[in-house]
Amino acid sequence: MKNKALIIVGVAYAVAIASLATTNLLHNFFGINGVAEHKVNDDPFSNFEDSTPPSSSKPSASSKPSSSSKASEQASNSTNELPDRVANTDPSPYTETTLTYTRYNTQTYDPDNEALDSHGNPITFYTLEVKIKKITDFRTNQVTDANGYPGDNCLNTLFNQVSDVEKKYNVDVMGAINGDSSYNNLDHRLGYVLRNGQLLRSQYRTGVDSVFEDLVLWNDGTMSAYTEPGFTGTRRNASIPTYSTDYLTRNKAWQVWTFGPTLIDNGAIVVSDDEDVASPHQSGNQRTAIGYIGPYHYIFFVSQGRSKPDKSDGFSLQEVATKLLARGCTLAYNLDGGDSSTLYAIWDNSTKKFPSKTSPRRIGDMVYVVDA
Repeated sequence: MKNKALIIVGVAYAVAIASLATTNLLHNFFGINGVAEHKVNDDPFSNFEDSTPPSSSKPSASSKPSSSSKASEQASNSTNELPDRVANTDPSPYTETTLTYTRYNTQTYDPDNEALDSHGNPITFYTLEVKIKKITDFRTNQVTDANGYPGDNCLNTLFNQVSDVEKKYNVDVMGAINGDSSYNNLDHRLGYVLRNGQLLRSQYRTGVDSVFEDLVLWNDGTMSAYTEPGFTGTRRNASIPTYSTDYLTRNKAWQVWTFGPTLIDNGAIVVSDDEDVASPHQSGNQRTAIGYIGPYHYIFFVSQGRSKPDKSDGFSLQEVATKLLARGCTLAYNLDGGDSSTLYAIWDNSTKKFPSKTSPRRIGDMVYVVDA
């Protein structure tokens, strides 16, 4: 009986190992939805330099791309022979990472009717002004399956994600917003995914849609808008470059978002008054966006809409751009909105949440700030 029990345990263990190996093989070589994708690193924050090796380094077995991934990246590189970027060499001017939470609404603040939508309806919106002392204080979280891979069904509320990363990394999250739904939005199942210095997906999107403009946060605290090689539309700013994933990793990209469109570039609003993510155009919506003021200095933006107590349609993309421009942003980028728009912050020794009284949508990723 003892020998039989040992045999059963041994067989079960072998099946489990084989299952894990098969899962890894399927993800690395076939991916999710036919897209080759990679397992998320457990802890990329302790040494960012090691988490994004130069493209000339030999890839590890766990991150070896499939043949389709190689083909897409080779095509990407062939169309994008750019010299390496000149990185900012100035250290962060901030000796500690700080976050300032502000809630704007017509009851407590409205010097310029700023908390009214284009129809004159009151609307509440929030900003988190973030200054970081080092790049690894600006993080993203990607929900994964039990094997460490992201995917369509890997979802959790932002508030639960905050709790998860606090326990996993022994940190206190100062503030967080939802991300770009790069695995969970039907229109964004292709496109670059780079999180915390790690390239998770290299296949680029093809088409003319302006939402194919991406946003990159470099490890020197600066941000840039760019397009993937498959973009064939007209750039809203002729100076927006095209980057391959090889270029991004070689030049130490820390985060990449692929939702869009770009709202502000080079200090000018570049989104039109009738432009939106969805078609037909929506006059207003709940919105989430990131604004860039300068190296190591950003604004997270979340607005209500389509819900009580505002009874407002919400903001158009151009209205979001106007508010971020007024706050000093030289670059701004639209993230997933609608019911995905969620915010968390610790301010004045209390927890601020939107939505505050209802359970938020389960989402695939978040953007968050710590002081670690």
